[in-house]
Amino acid sequence: MTSLLPEIGEWLWGGHWRGALAVELDVNPRRVRAWAAGEEPVPEGVWRELYEMLRQQAVENARLSGAVMAMIYPREEGR
Repeated sequence: MTSLLPEIGEWLWGGHWRGALAVELDVNPRRVRAWAAGEEPVPEGVWRELYEMLRQQAVENARLSGAVMAMIYPREEGR
């Protein structure tokens, strides 16, 4: 499961995800590196926090996608 952590980290923060995740979780960056390397298991609470971050991003993505779709297919006035 350790390969999932780098994938999520890069999705949320890009190439410097380890430092950003450490700041977000208020943990030592060495801890994040150990999780990413599979040297220590990722705590369940961290998975829960990552899930919530991904869920919030999905909500925002849906909102922005809808706004872009409205720009592509504007509603006619009076409808």
